[in-house]
Amino acid sequence: MRVTLDGPDGWACGWIGNGHKAPLRLRRQQGGGGVLLWAGIIKNELVGPFRVEDGLNSQTYCQFLEETFFKQWYRKKSASFKKNMIYKQDNAPSHASKYLTVWLTSKGLKDEKLMTWPPCSPDLNPIENLWSIIKHEVYKEGKQYISLDSVCEAVVAAAHNVGREQIKKLTESKDGRLLS
Repeated sequence: MRVTLDGPDGWACGWIGNGHKAPLRLRRQQGGGGVLLWAGIIKNELVGPFRVEDGLNSQTYCQFLEETFFKQWYRKKSASFKKNMIYKQDNAPSHASKYLTVWLTSKGLKDEKLMTWPPCSPDLNPIENLWSIIKHEVYKEGKQYISLDSVCEAVVAAAHNVGREQIKKLTESKDGRLLS
């Protein structure tokens, strides 16, 4: 997910009650910049979010996954969990490369353990719905941020406030959307 200092699209609107002043909004050329974040959902557990420092290509995405997903989360899981887990990602270029496929295979994620996903299917991807919930909280009441660090901290705080039951509801509702 990409976040910016001024909101999801740098544009805000809303109603102002009679006799009330419009809130002061900073106006920045190009929205003041933004930052990428990555997270994963496994059943009812959120992995991350983690800040992505630079743009991702296949090699940097593998390094990123090694430092975040594998070292900080996956290695702590039981062998039976790893045996039953299926890794799902969309078909973004850095996710669909042969380099990444070979690297994931070296981690034990291959064939039926690796599910590819169409890149334009946000209604079926629970993480996209989770990002929407997080962004709603981060930018509540037209909130703007002064630095990229502060907006990242807000995303992490909002993500940690999303309960396991809400995450589980997102992941379990996917099956119903597929059958509709």
